[in-house]
Amino acid sequence: MEHAGLVVIGAGQSDLATAALAPRHGFTRILALEAAAEPGGSWPRYYDSLTLFSPARYSSLPGMRFPGAPDRYPRRDEVVGYLRDYANRLPADIHTSTTFT
Repeated sequence: MEHAGLVVIGAGQSDLATAALAPRHGFTRILALEAAAEPGGSWPRYYDSLTLFSPARYSSLPGMRFPGAPDRYPRRDEVVGYLRDYANRLPADIHTSTTFT
């Protein structure tokens, strides 16, 4: 059993943003539990041609700008890559292929 100051259930966009902002609120040991094989929520499983509904300039998560031209609409694989990179920079232990009851 691990001990954590904060346990985040999932590693999708909102979960990753929560883990990123948690140290600002005093949490030092952050654990994220993700059922899928990688961080990114449902994005890796969506259809290839899916794009964000908003431009990249409005799609950044806290502390990391979405790369590329700010007025373009990123495609699925770009979002998946961004979320993967974002997760790797977090001050959290992310456990993938892990279910929680």
